[in-house]
Amino acid sequence: MHSKLLLCIFYMAQNLPKDIKEKKKKWFGGIKGGHVTIETGDSIIGFQPKGNCHVFGKKEKGNGYFSAKQKANWLKDTVSLKYATVLIPLDEARYLKLKSTVDNYLQKSPYDYAVFGMRCAAATYDVLEDAGIVKQRSRMGKWVSFFYPQLLRRRLLKIADNNNYTVIKTGGRQSRVWEKE
Repeated sequence: MHSKLLLCIFYMAQNLPKDIKEKKKKWFGGIKGGHVTIETGDSIIGFQPKGNCHVFGKKEKGNGYFSAKQKANWLKDTVSLKYATVLIPLDEARYLKLKSTVDNYLQKSPYDYAVFGMRCAAATYDVLEDAGIVKQRSRMGKWVSFFYPQLLRRRLLKIADNNNYTVIKTGGRQSRVWEKE
């Protein structure tokens, strides 16, 4: 059996120390936030808002979209961030299903980006679910269960521990105050 790897990457939420808060911009997401992406092949795929974030998801004029970034560029942009990567081994069939889902979502997002709706953690769970990696949930169940990235990060780190998946952690820049996980 040929095995491929899926990598789920979690940026840890950060805060600015009091002495530099006025000098640097706070990131979107804040406490218990951060960001979740998926690596397939040489691309990093993530779900994000375009423009203002809606409070509730809308069927028309949706502002959420999936984007792909080349891994080499992503590595340059994240060199100072704290993140954890979970390596999930996939058989060829699951990997192809995952790639198909990601390719479709890159063409057109199936949902809007909203505070009370799909955001990066719920969208990542949705992609993992479609590939048969995690159990099925309703759309509302996804965004309630994974309202912020820390909840999905903890769930996948537990899955990694139970299945002996490799987890790679990077420390992040010392001038930021990172979540402790």
